[in-house]
Amino acid sequence: MTSAKTRKPPTPVMWAVVIWGVLAVAPLAIVLVALLQGAPQWLLFALLTVLPGSIAWGLWQGNRGARFCGIFFGFVTVGLGILMILLLSVPRSSRLWFTPWLYEEDG
Repeated sequence: MTSAKTRKPPTPVMWAVVIWGVLAVAPLAIVLVALLQGAPQWLLFALLTVLPGSIAWGLWQGNRGARFCGIFFGFVTVGLGILMILLLSVPRSSRLWFTPWLYEEDG
């Protein structure tokens, strides 16, 4: 693989990043609306964006810990957990993204 190709995650990982990214942005939209209406106590709700945002960033970088957290915290809702397993563990391209040394060919 060329270095340019290893920088871009495979399609299943990109879908997982998009899902976790949406889960990170949705609470921010709620906070912005609340702040515009004059309710500053909702600013603490913005902390809910830290976990999904960091999972999305870690998945994009190929971090195995983010892969585990994406699957583990996805089980808060059963459908999301199953979807994360299907996106991050089943396709060979996803496994290769997170553990490339396991699939290197000798020679």
